[in-house]
Order: sequence, then structure tokens, then C-alpha cells
Amino acid sequence: MTSGRAPNDNGRSLEYLITAELQKRPGCSLTQRASRAQSRDSFTVSQINQTLRASFTKAATTSADWIISEIGGKPGMVFKVDRADDGDVGVADLIISSKKKTLLISAKHNHDALSHPRPYSLVKAVGFEGTSFESDHRNRMAKISDRFRSASNNARTYHAVPDAKLQLYYDVCDECAKSLANISKKNQLAEQVFNFLVSPGCRKLVVRTDSETKSLTGIEVFDYTRIAKPTSISTRVDRRSRAASLVLDFDNGWRIDLRIHTASSRVSTSGQLSLKFDAQRKVGKLPPAITLL
Repeated sequence: MTSGRAPNDNGRSLEYLITAELQKRPGCSLTQRASRAQSRDSFTVSQINQTLRASFTKAATTSADWIISEIGGKPGMVFKVDRADDGDVGVADLIISSKKKTLLISAKHNHDALSHPRPYSLVKAVGFEGTSFESDHRNRMAKISDRFRSASNNARTYHAVPDAKLQLYYDVCDECAKSLANISKKNQLAEQVFNFLVSPGCRKLVVRTDSETKSLTGIEVFDYTRIAKPTSISTRVDRRSRAASLVLDFDNGWRIDLRIHTASSRVSTSGQLSLKFDAQRKVGKLPPAITLL
């Protein structure tokens, strides 16, 4: 992102512009939270690179044309646009509903990223909020946090204690793997984990721009609803010399790597540590792309 702004500004700007373009079409209305999101992001859009904004605006027009055709495409058709909150389960950004069809869209800029779970809330995210599985997981995560603070002599930054940070990464991945294994012994877990990370009920709309000129280079749609749902999952921890990942293998041929990293340079003095997973598809066949531009 230019001007040092958060990378998420690009995604929010793209969602804003697609929604704004849909608003111009007859029969469109916004939900209350979509209206709030539009008000929130109007300033964000004005701050991104001018050429990038022009590219997103052009992409929004093409994307809106495709959306209208997908949900019915009739003149005067009534439809509603909703914008999901960042904390919602799954990776749908836009929910467009007509009498005929509901379309879930994940709008991305230059990538088809998966959901990035937080280790403390992993069990909740995959559908087991309020269960003994969640309380056990959070208790073990709290012990890891205490152990790290003790081993690092209550360091103020992660950079100051690289060895303790690496052990923290190992421990977090181990405990998250253990939690998923415990759940899978008594529940059908694979589909819920896969749904959270991949959101196979979505269409992934990827807008591509040149990294230097910011000019629009393409628009593709991947129909994730065509991805086969898994029935089993296996976990392992990939321990490296300076990093660690929780690796998930699904029986539908997908492998997802969850690389643990700090979300802040500073160590909190109490409570949860600032950690998150970066999810990447390592193996897994994507459906054919529909090229809009």
C-alpha cells in the first residue's frame, strides 16, 4: 500500500467501489451495516493511490455488470447488498441477494487469500464456541503466554528475545494441532475447518493491477462452490530454524499452511499475546477462472 497505509485499505476500497457501483443500478438497496461500512470507508478510498483508485473504479463497473447477470439480470430487479464484518466466519466480503439467488463474493486485490485465524480463537472460529474444547484450548494457550513471558524475562518486544519467540511459535502450533486433534476424535471437523479457511461457498473475485504503475491488468472470478468438501483432516507442525507452521492436510487434496507470526512488535504485559496465522494454499486444485477483463 502506498503512503504507508494499512494493506487492508486496498481491499476495503475495492469493496466500497463495487458496492457504490451496484447502488447506481435500479432496484438496489443496502443493508444497515453495508451503509455503515460505506460511510466508514469513503475516506479510505480517497486516500489510496489515485491511479489505483481509477483502476478499482473501472474494475467495479465490470464486476457489477457480472454480479447483476449472476443474480438474475432483469430490468428493475430488486436486490440487496450486504457487506460482511471483518470478524465474520468465512471469507465472503459482499452478500448480494435477489429473489432468485444469493451470491457470496470474496473481493481480493492481486491474490486469492484465505482467512487468517487467530490462535487463541481458533476453536471458536471452526464452530466450537462455548464448548469444553474451547475452554481447554484457551487455558492451554494462556499457559503458553505465561511461559513465554517468564522465559523472556518480561521483554517489551519480540525482537529482543528471538529464541523465546521461536519456542513460542513451536508451542502455539503444537497446542493448536492438539486442539484440532481432540475435536476430530468426536466430531466431523474437516468440513468446518475447511469452510472457515477457504469459504467454498464463495465466488472469489480477484482484481489484478500492475505492482508499479497501478494500472488494471485483469479481473478473474473463481467459483469456489465447485471445490469438493473434505471429510477428514490431519495436522502436523512444521518446525523451522526461524519459523513454524501448523500444516493441515485434507482428503480433498488440499494442503493449507498456517504460518504463525506476531501481529505486533510489542509484547503485551498481560492477557493474550499478539499472534496470528498467515494461511496459504500449498496444494489444492482451484476451479477454472472466469475472465471478466
